[in-house]
Amino acid sequence: MTNQPAVGVRVGRPIDVGDVLSKSVDLIRRYPALLIPQAIVLVISLAADLTGSAPLGLLSFGLLNLVLLIASLIVGIIITGTYPTVIQEALQGRPISISEGFRQASAKFWSLVVAGIVVGILVIIGFIAIIVPGIIFITWYAYTVPAIMLENKGALEGMSASKAFGRDKKLSTFLIFLVFIVVSIIVSAIGGGISIFSPLAGRIVGSILSMPVDAWFAVVITYTYIAYGPSSTPPSGPEILVPGVIPPPPPIPGQPAQPMGPAGTYAARFCVNCGAPIQPDAKFCDNCGRPVG
Repeated sequence: MTNQPAVGVRVGRPIDVGDVLSKSVDLIRRYPALLIPQAIVLVISLAADLTGSAPLGLLSFGLLNLVLLIASLIVGIIITGTYPTVIQEALQGRPISISEGFRQASAKFWSLVVAGIVVGILVIIGFIAIIVPGIIFITWYAYTVPAIMLENKGALEGMSASKAFGRDKKLSTFLIFLVFIVVSIIVSAIGGGISIFSPLAGRIVGSILSMPVDAWFAVVITYTYIAYGPSSTPPSGPEILVPGVIPPPPPIPGQPAQPMGPAGTYAARFCVNCGAPIQPDAKFCDNCGRPVG
């Protein structure tokens, strides 16, 4: 975790929680394919539940259940790394490719695994201590996966970048998690209510309802890092770019400067009228038709 910005230096912009939540929902509405990665996890998890409920005497079902549980764990890790690449494509107005996102996440599998283990250990230790440190660690390292995937970082470098971005945004990040927790509790309550009458039906319904919630949360975290992260502001004043992010080229005389996004791509612009992403050189919004400056 080297090359960290100096303590007290703000990375990125302050997070507008309302904007993050609403724009993330709008992204899923306009790109339903964003539900596909979580649907894959859902299918494997439900298959594991079904085989796990088979009679203990059926050894073949027990082995199949173990295989499915391992597959669910591996696929779940890769899925977490799939969203950043896909969301970046959507925000830049390009056709999204779930398969390409899956491929890139597979290439960073071990970085995602190591980061998940280290962050998990830190959070557990923090909660065992006096709870508050655990909450702080969650808000610091919430953006580790987008940092790893979008800036081609390793596990510890991704954690470092996430901490640099989230250090002064603990409250807004906590509010995002709080909304997710409340929604998850509601979903669990629905599944639990159905389980009173049928445990299996309760698990199935709960899992199905959790699928769009999990997808939405993954979109929220990635959208936040892209729209408010290190590449959302020029490297001037009290805000800086995290090392490893390519700075924008000098502006061409007579043309407005355009910020660069992660991995050297142009950051997305958004229509001030409807919030839809627009191309860097667009004169009008494709969604509402309003002129853009």
